[in-house]
Amino acid sequence: MHQHFLVRGFILSAASLILTSQLQANIWNTDDLPVVLTPAKLKQNRSEVPASVSVIDRDMITASGLKEIPELFRLIPGTSVGARDGWNYVVSYHGTNYRDSRRMQVLIDGRSVYQSGLATVDWNDIPITIQDIERIEVVRGPSSASYGANAFLGVINIITRHPTDINKYEANVLSGTENTENYRVSYADEFLNGTYRITLASIHDDGFDIDKHGNERLDSKTSQLFNSRYETHTNHYTISLGLGYKTGEVTDDYSDIDVTPPNTKTDDYYLSSKIEKEISDTHQLALRYNFSSQKQIRRWTVEIPPYLTGLNNNPSPLVLVDANEDLRATRQDIDIQDTSIWNKSLRSVAGVHLKKSRASSETYYGTTLTSNNYQIYFNIEKKIAEKFTINTGGSYEYEQDIGKNFSPRISTHYHINKNHSLRAIYSEAIRTPDLLETSANWTYTGRNVRPAADGQTTGVLIQSAEGNPNVKPEKIESREIGYYGNFSQYHLQWDVKIFYDQLDKLISNSLSLEKFNPVNNGNLKLSGIETEVDYRPNHKWLIHGSYAYIKSKAYSNSTMPFTKSTEESFTPKNSASALISYRTNENIQISLAQYYARAIGTSQNKFSRSDIRISKAIKFQNNEIEFSYSGQYRHDDDSELLSDNIYRNKLRQFIGVNFKY
Repeated sequence: MHQHFLVRGFILSAASLILTSQLQANIWNTDDLPVVLTPAKLKQNRSEVPASVSVIDRDMITASGLKEIPELFRLIPGTSVGARDGWNYVVSYHGTNYRDSRRMQVLIDGRSVYQSGLATVDWNDIPITIQDIERIEVVRGPSSASYGANAFLGVINIITRHPTDINKYEANVLSGTENTENYRVSYADEFLNGTYRITLASIHDDGFDIDKHGNERLDSKTSQLFNSRYETHTNHYTISLGLGYKTGEVTDDYSDIDVTPPNTKTDDYYLSSKIEKEISDTHQLALRYNFSSQKQIRRWTVEIPPYLTGLNNNPSPLVLVDANEDLRATRQDIDIQDTSIWNKSLRSVAGVHLKKSRASSETYYGTTLTSNNYQIYFNIEKKIAEKFTINTGGSYEYEQDIGKNFSPRISTHYHINKNHSLRAIYSEAIRTPDLLETSANWTYTGRNVRPAADGQTTGVLIQSAEGNPNVKPEKIESREIGYYGNFSQYHLQWDVKIFYDQLDKLISNSLSLEKFNPVNNGNLKLSGIETEVDYRPNHKWLIHGSYAYIKSKAYSNSTMPFTKSTEESFTPKNSASALISYRTNENIQISLAQYYARAIGTSQNKFSRSDIRISKAIKFQNNEIEFSYSGQYRHDDDSELLSDNIYRNKLRQFIGVNFKY
């Protein structure tokens, strides 16, 4: 079946190349309107994109004073952010399931960091720092039409800093609450007719302080990372290369049977490459190849009755057993993309994407599993009248053991003028089940049993779980109407979105060993309104605000057990953010931020926090040194997301020193 799918894909891509014509307009030129790339993989003005889009730029990142990348998304309307542990963040547009970041596609310079083995985005193991980021584009809405399965609720596209956009030498130090110690150095220079940037960093903090019973938490993180980016442009070719590595350890709390803590050591590395060929002013081809690998070592000792491992002949009431949750996963992606301007009113992008995932775990799978995915995608932008534009797009893909799926998107824009537009969008998307949900053979092999009877030192836990090969992809139908306005004379942008989403066939049940039951028994209706304002009257001021009202209703058409709160608790009914920053003539910057969400988390808590950042930059010759203070004050006594996530003090404080040469 998938052979026919591939043939049709390559035929469509070839047709796209053959039909391309050379016209007068230059595909890379843009006017003075804000431009984004992520929604349709086309460079489009904000007033023309077939989705709601938010942008976090370098100025906002600096002004926020935040040290964790996931927390930046508190600035985005309708986006839920929470920490399951001090190192395990969950980020999701419109919330839904709080257990994992499994319904958002996350890209770094076009490379997906979505891990299909356990269907999650592990923010702690992404080998970049917050200082490496130039801008982030967030597509607020289903995007399978452009990015395939798992761009279910939206897309986060993190764009790192180009080597020419940073100083030759940079050094950053941050120290503060929770024993935070972050160090970073970077170097940029020229090499082989191109430019490169190298970053080295070390990160540590102790996480949350106590649980709901007042016991000390063990959720610290320690990691070291390296990343680099190389860019060159010769003879109509642009070549981009990226390389990164991260190693680290996170600690975890004891359970009732643990003798040693189930800490996790992880090694991640990636290689990314992109070659763009500018065939003409109106035609471009791009080839991407990305590779990533993760090795997770999680081993600890438990104390249990011997019968739980099938050792019924062992006379001891309790035995010590070594267990593991080791996991190794790799992912390879190849993407061929054609971008064309056909005439002044017609542009298109089309491509083929191939993905191969591999996961190996004795505990989760009992073997090595592979999964292949083949995708064809397209988007066409057509101006049908002076004030009307239509975007149509879709993704047709085949995934091994899942089958074929088609995800369409269509939008229409009414342009009041070049700065203001009204939009109406309909889109569909899917999230394909991960290997754990479909193919788990989850059981624990206990080794080094002691004391051992009759030399039996190995046993298998009698409790086990199996995946459901019949589980189907989750589906969403999204409808929205919106307005985007760019009041250029005031340097103000305003976006408003009204939406109604229907989510079906959700895999909502807990995927813990004790309750492992991956079935499509959840449904969810989401509706509401969200708005965002960005105002920058001059280079001194930055004002950004967002608000979202979301009404969620979870239900099930199945007779199987279903807990509504699983799909509702991570979706606050009201959420808002505000960031105000002012820079004086003496290079003093004062920033204030406010974040609010209610109700959110398993205890339906409130999240209300005020942040302040004060910095002073001192320049001498070609050098600059900046001293900064950041404070984060919680206005409530609630835990964060889960009931055991508690800081002893409402105020968290950090001191930073940044050097540039």
